[in-house]
Amino acid sequence: MKSRYMAPLLIVIGLFIFSYPGLSDWMDNRQQQRLLAEWQTSLMNLDSSTAGINTVDRSVAGDTVQENANQQTTSDSDVQGILRIDKINLNLPILYGATSQHMKTTVAQIEKTGKVGEVGNVAIAGHRSRTYGRNFNRLAEMESGDIIEVETKHQHYQYVVTQKMTVKPDEVWVLEPEGTEREITLVTCEPMVNPTHRLIIKGKMVDEEPRNLN
Repeated sequence: MKSRYMAPLLIVIGLFIFSYPGLSDWMDNRQQQRLLAEWQTSLMNLDSSTAGINTVDRSVAGDTVQENANQQTTSDSDVQGILRIDKINLNLPILYGATSQHMKTTVAQIEKTGKVGEVGNVAIAGHRSRTYGRNFNRLAEMESGDIIEVETKHQHYQYVVTQKMTVKPDEVWVLEPEGTEREITLVTCEPMVNPTHRLIIKGKMVDEEPRNLN
């Protein structure tokens, strides 16, 4: 009797194991799309709340903006912006804190690194997924002169790639700022299978005024 049910059970288990990576990617992709949708919604809400702000009393306006900011915190508080790289067809929300869960879903800013658009080095880490095009899977295609874009709630910034290198995991100097430069550093594993090093893409902000999104 046991052998009668064992074969179908083994087949079901085998199918589940075979399909799990694809199912996991599908769920993570849904999470990415949800975060992107929430980001777009929060931008629209921000535009609506600040429209005509100069026509009302400043104290009231301040309360309104603060209340709106508090509401946003409950929905997309971890999202720092959107990372776009047209060359590798990448368009991902940036979460704050390079935790395993965050990087499983999308890319994440490494804590205690710089702020986008300001002097310093903002570092963004992502998994080197084996699925083509997912997260930082295609990051090795980047070359000097390529453009990295970051959109925050208020502005749009562009960085030009200046360096591409491979370092050991303990070479954290790549995260340090360089003088008065406004930098970005993208970090992922190298090689894709059984990684022993880190692939680093470094860029500097294009010397122009960032585009205001409001």
